[in-house]
Amino acid sequence: MSADIVARGLAAAQARSGNTAALVSAVRSNGFFAVPGSRLAANDTPVIVVGAAGVGSTINANAAVSPAVLATDSRLKWLSGPTSADGSGCWLPRGAWYGTARTTQYASLEFVHTGTTFEFSCLGSFNTATSNMRVLINDIAMAPFTVTPGDGQFHLVKFTFPTSSTRRIRVEGAGGKFRGVNVASPSELSGSGRNYPLISVLGDSFAESTGAALPQDGEAVALVRALGGNIALGAVGGTGIINPGSGGKVAWTDATRMTDLTMLGATDSAQGLSPAPALGIVLMSMNDQGLASTLWSPFGASYQAAINNRCWTLIDAWQNANPGKPLIFFGPTWPSGDPVLDIYRIRDATQEACWGAARSNVWFIDRLNPLPSLRSGANSFVSTTGTTTNASTSITAIPSTTGLVAGAGIEGTGITPGARVATIVSSTAITIDPPATATGTAVALMFRNTHSALYGFGPADGTHPGQPGHSLDALWMAREARHLILTEFA
Repeated sequence: MSADIVARGLAAAQARSGNTAALVSAVRSNGFFAVPGSRLAANDTPVIVVGAAGVGSTINANAAVSPAVLATDSRLKWLSGPTSADGSGCWLPRGAWYGTARTTQYASLEFVHTGTTFEFSCLGSFNTATSNMRVLINDIAMAPFTVTPGDGQFHLVKFTFPTSSTRRIRVEGAGGKFRGVNVASPSELSGSGRNYPLISVLGDSFAESTGAALPQDGEAVALVRALGGNIALGAVGGTGIINPGSGGKVAWTDATRMTDLTMLGATDSAQGLSPAPALGIVLMSMNDQGLASTLWSPFGASYQAAINNRCWTLIDAWQNANPGKPLIFFGPTWPSGDPVLDIYRIRDATQEACWGAARSNVWFIDRLNPLPSLRSGANSFVSTTGTTTNASTSITAIPSTTGLVAGAGIEGTGITPGARVATIVSSTAITIDPPATATGTAVALMFRNTHSALYGFGPADGTHPGQPGHSLDALWMAREARHLILTEFA
């Protein structure tokens, strides 16, 4: 390698801003997330006990409502953006503007614990009924568990390990309100020692994680996790850069929604700080296709011009609040390999705006290629019911097996993830492999017959990806964003 090439490489590296250097460090240090939990050593798997409402601590005299270390303590690092106080002694992620209110999806705290036992204090206010919490131990995810949702009561979740050791703990929740951590001695807790740059994400129901098995594994959260960042999730389903949605929602360029991206004027109530995002990400929405001209004509002489105008509004707001910091627009996606014409217009208008702002560290990544090729062809799935028997491969009492095929994936209560149809026995019965793990009648079953159905676009509404689709999208987007961070950002 010539001295000239080395010199130019060093000059380029030295020219990078401190902000970009922090992003590079985060990608290389934190941008990983090991699954599944089977990688966790069997002799280091904790016993997890979810306490009943209001039941006090079993490891010291503190009650559930008064943990030893509150969520405001600097040793407890929030990884779900700036926080808000709820008025009852808990903190929750700031979330996204929803008209005149806010909505939150993902909550996470990280700390280092030395010892065998700690208790995590939270309020039963999670926005999913099952699998609404999960713990990561030294970056390896255990199976999710459930805290009673919606009871509005304090719960202590106790973790007991076989041996005393120092472990990095990350607790994730599907929404929810966190009070803090209960330990026998506050000296058992310390900070994680990691720098997670704040990354704000603006999006719709895809970013909200609709269709994912766990909100913790929706594509926006997984994208930022893979980049080693701390996500400020500003997602509201049904909305877009022009489309205000319904039920009191507002479009992204409404003054309140733009703060979900810029963080301008926001405050982290747990730490009393003003958040400073290191990177902004906009996931352009399919909700902006097919809009009546009355919605877009105030912003341009054509539909495409209106989208371009609204992109510039977001770019200007971001640059005014965070001068010099990078902003990435991901173009819109679509449930299949054959998007409608407006999706291309959204893509082209967004790309044009980003190119015009390229000198200001604004970037565009096209989501129409290669992802839709994995979803092309027939999106074939079947939703039905059946009777399962524990340890049996037979499923009976299916109203009709028409449309089911051998080899199709099958999902439902008592069905092992990855199970598939072995044979079509009759018009009302099939066999599966492996056997069912529970007995039930009229169990809701879903069959994915094709790769398009696997990555997409689920039976709930034919629009949102299932968990494989969320994971695919997240890791593909992370790869593209990682490339920009490591090679292009100023």
